[in-house]
Amino acid sequence: MVNVSVIIPVYNAEKYLKDCIESLLRQTLPELEFIFVNDGSKDTSAQIIASYQATDSRITLINQPNQGVSVARNNGVDVAQGDYIGFVDADDTITPEYYHKLFTAALDNRTDIVFSNFIQEQDGSHIHYKLPFQAGVALKKDYIETTLLPYMFAEDGLNTCCTKLYKRELLHQNAVHFPQGIALGEDGFFNLQAFHFATAVLYLDFSGYFYREVTGSATRNLLEKDYFQRALQVYQFDIKKVIPLSLSDKVLQKQKSIRLANKVVSYTFIYLKPSNGLPFIKKYKYVRAMLRNDSVKGIFNNEWHRLKQAKSMFQKITLYCIKYQQVCLLFILTYYSYRRNK
Repeated sequence: MVNVSVIIPVYNAEKYLKDCIESLLRQTLPELEFIFVNDGSKDTSAQIIASYQATDSRITLINQPNQGVSVARNNGVDVAQGDYIGFVDADDTITPEYYHKLFTAALDNRTDIVFSNFIQEQDGSHIHYKLPFQAGVALKKDYIETTLLPYMFAEDGLNTCCTKLYKRELLHQNAVHFPQGIALGEDGFFNLQAFHFATAVLYLDFSGYFYREVTGSATRNLLEKDYFQRALQVYQFDIKKVIPLSLSDKVLQKQKSIRLANKVVSYTFIYLKPSNGLPFIKKYKYVRAMLRNDSVKGIFNNEWHRLKQAKSMFQKITLYCIKYQQVCLLFILTYYSYRRNK
């Protein structure tokens, strides 16, 4: 009997793959299986996995042509045998007790999903991310509908699938899957489905997942990727055409508006950051165009009082500069923040 199936999509991950595999093999929970889906890697990732597979029967290796992380994860879910299913990215690591804690909590509380915190490793420092929910008790259907699902539209904290354990039966019976080409993002769409169909979930105030920021993340791909346009697509995407959520249109719109506003603040600092390597004129034009977007202007007018609530003076000044499109002042604020935190 397999307690937990862990699915690891892999694409050209040779640099950090051994760290990931060894953290999996150190798990204290018995009866685990590790399903590595090699998504057409061109480096030595497949050979690294195969070498560990030769000495540990818990490892399964699936090789497929490059089709993307959604297909890789879906193929892993299709063959998983565990009562519960978890996901780990090939760049990341987990603590030895990680799946033991999540699995025990799921059984003790009879929940469909258990979710926890994570720690981000960035430039040699560790950033702890915690969630604002009641911990250690089963959260039932009404709480999921009125609190967790709206939170997913306003914040990113619940989007990742890697800090969660899902009952396999929940995923299979409701055909919960990772999509391709959905504006909301693969993880976000997957979790909206899973939480929508769940009858009880549990938040565990525990940080056992270490997310490693590597080359290819947002701050390192500014010239190639338009992150604001992606956020705008999420804002404009009609999720109710895909998932029959019971949220009112008014609540959904407000949450989506807050999410986009938060993204605009974040991208303002990312694009204006002195050390990101972009020429000043490109930074200026990008941020100016973002702040002049009709949806952004509408949100900062209609949700102004809500956006300012519980904000520090620095944050309020930043919001004011965004609302009134003061890009040069925002550049000064970004430089000040960068120097202060350096």
